[in-house]
Amino acid sequence: MTATPTPDGEPAEVAEFTLAHLSDTHLTPPGVLYNGRVDADGALAGIVGELGSALAHGRTFDALILSGDLTDTGDPGAYRRLRAAVEPLGVPLIYATGNHDVRTVFHRELLGLNDTTRSVVQQFWLAERLRIVVLDSTVVGAGHGRLNPDDLAELAQILKTPAAAGTVLVLHHAPLPPPSPLLTYFALERASRRALAAVVAGPEVRLILAGHHHIAQSGTLAGVPVAVAGSTAIRTDPLGRPGHERTTASSAFNLVRIYSDTVTVTVIPVDGAAEVFDLDEQGCAAVIAADPVI
Repeated sequence: MTATPTPDGEPAEVAEFTLAHLSDTHLTPPGVLYNGRVDADGALAGIVGELGSALAHGRTFDALILSGDLTDTGDPGAYRRLRAAVEPLGVPLIYATGNHDVRTVFHRELLGLNDTTRSVVQQFWLAERLRIVVLDSTVVGAGHGRLNPDDLAELAQILKTPAAAGTVLVLHHAPLPPPSPLLTYFALERASRRALAAVVAGPEVRLILAGHHHIAQSGTLAGVPVAVAGSTAIRTDPLGRPGHERTTASSAFNLVRIYSDTVTVTVIPVDGAAEVFDLDEQGCAAVIAADPVI
């Protein structure tokens, strides 16, 4: 492949790490449609198909992050189907638990931990340079989010040791204002958001990844970028009639790229949209030649 030209003649920017971020797969027991309408397994299969196609074409992913509500009711078989769907991609897998997950079953089926009822802090390293820390923001038996003070203290201790490429934090309940009425009730408690902000303030945490809102969203917490992935199964409509909670059947995931001096998050819809064009290297070269730098 030829080098990609740039308008200033400097080398093209290449990400040091590329992550695929999925959330809210909501896999149901066999024969049950999510919300009575959506084949959540089929929706996940569409996402996996996109990722598999990208891998087959030479794209690479340093990790696949799944940020909670992986099942709709904590069904053990649903967790097994999730693993069966994503493990063949051959990409390191990082799981977070959501309010629809059942902590003990999640721990057993996805983390290999038996009889662990308390929240756990997970820590991963990519190429011994990028650190990923996963927090459990769930409240057992409830839909809203809360962060355990002990977990926050553990996170603060972890962050005292800088990682060469920085740290990415993952949790389910997004530490941002919610986009819809019901999600306002099921949000991360404001005290937890403030406590988390106090811990992540500074240069070490480069990005926070979350889910729960069922729509791609971005913001900041204590100056740290926050990127929320849409659900693989449905999409929240933030422009629905006031007082109404409206969703549509739609799939998406986020493509996260970590550069030496910035991060980018790209929303990838998986909706069967018609192709407009697909230029190869020669086609791209022709467009560039027709539009010279002045």
